[in-house]
Amino acid sequence: MQTTPPTSSLPKLKIKKHQEVRISCGHPWIFSNEIENFSEIKALEKGSIVEVCVRNNEPFALAYFNPHSLIAGRILTYKLSEKIDENFFFNRITAAKNLREKFFDKPFYRLIHSEADFLPGLVIDRFDNVLSCQIATAGMEKLTPILLSVLEKIFPNSVVVFRNDIESRKYEGLEQYSKAVKGEIADEIEIEENNIKYAIDVIRGQKTGWFFDQRTNREFIGSISKDADVLDTFCYQGGFGLNALKHGAKSVIFADSSKEALEKLEKNIAINSFDKEKTEIICDKIFDLLEGKKLQDRKFDIVVLDPPAFIKSKKDFFSGLKGYEKLIKMSAGLVKKGGILLLASCSHNASIQDLTAAANDGFRKARRSAKIIRTFGGGFDHPINPALKESEYLKSITFLVE
Repeated sequence: MQTTPPTSSLPKLKIKKHQEVRISCGHPWIFSNEIENFSEIKALEKGSIVEVCVRNNEPFALAYFNPHSLIAGRILTYKLSEKIDENFFFNRITAAKNLREKFFDKPFYRLIHSEADFLPGLVIDRFDNVLSCQIATAGMEKLTPILLSVLEKIFPNSVVVFRNDIESRKYEGLEQYSKAVKGEIADEIEIEENNIKYAIDVIRGQKTGWFFDQRTNREFIGSISKDADVLDTFCYQGGFGLNALKHGAKSVIFADSSKEALEKLEKNIAINSFDKEKTEIICDKIFDLLEGKKLQDRKFDIVVLDPPAFIKSKKDFFSGLKGYEKLIKMSAGLVKKGGILLLASCSHNASIQDLTAAANDGFRKARRSAKIIRTFGGGFDHPINPALKESEYLKSITFLVE
C-alpha cells in the first residue's frame, strides 16, 4: 500500500518564478506549463507524490503529479511533515463526515466534495450504507487501496461503488468503468432527501446516481408551491416537482428527455403515495417541448429550469450563455404574472453575473420584466474551496416575473 516517503527523498516539482502567486495564495492546481523542471520529472509514473517547491526551491506543499494531464499537479497538503497514508485519509474523511452530520440527521449526503474537502480528484456520495465514489485523477487512483481500507474502518460493512465512467478520466489516461468494488449492490436502492423517498440506480444512474447539490433549492421550491401549478423541466427523477407535490402543489408537469429517468420518477410518485392525478409526465427534448404546441396555452405559477451544463469548457462560453438566454426567452411566456422562474446552472465557467446577464437578455426578448429574489449555490454538503472558483459550480437564480 503506497505511503509517501520522507519529503527529502521525494521528487521535486519546481514552480516557475512568475507562476508562484496563484499557488502561494492557495489554488490547489498546478498546470504543466507552470513547472520549471517539467522535462526532468515528466518520466515519473503518473500519480506519483512530489514535493512542490517555490521561491528558490523552498519546499511548499505535497501534491500528486501526472505528466500526461494539463493539470499536472494537485496539492494534497501544505504540511510537509504529513504522510499521504491511512491517517491522512482517515482524518480528512472523518472531518468531512462530522461536518455533514452537523446539518443532516439522515445518512444521505455528499460525503467528499473533491478539492473543497482537501481530497482532490475524489467525490463520494453517501446513500446510507452505499458509498458511490468517483475518482477523476491518476493520483487519486493510485491511492485507491488506502481509500478503500479507510472507508472500511469508518463505514464497516458498507457497499462501495466506483462510478469511474466520467469523461474527465480520459484526460488522465484512465479507463472508464462503473462497478461495485466492495459488496453487492442491488439494481435499485431507496434513498431519502427532504423526507421524500427516491428509487435510484447507483451503477447506471447519472453521475453518482443522484444529485444532492440541489437539495436546498428543491426544498425552497417546495416551500412556495402550495396550490401552485408547477412545470419541472430537465426534471431527471423529479426532485423539484416531488418537493412541490409534498407541499401541496395543485399540479406538476414533469419533463425530461430520458425515458429511464421518467420511469424512476413514476416509481418515486408511487412510493411516496403522491396523487398521480396531479401529475403529467412528458418525455421530450426540452427545447423542442418549449417550441412546440403542447404547452402553448398553459401558464404556470412556478417554472423550474435545471438543464445540464451548457458550458463544459471555456470554448463553449459564448454559445452556452446563448443557450441559457434562449431557455429563458422560450420559458418566460409560460410564467403567470407574478409567478416564479428558477434557473439553475452547473457550468462552473459561468459566473452568477454571466447567467444574470444572459437571463436579462432572455426576458427582454420575451418582453417580460423580472426581478431577482434569490440566488443560491449548493448545500452544506457541497462546500467551496475559496481559492478554487471551479468548486463553486452550481448556481441558481430565482426570478419574480411581472
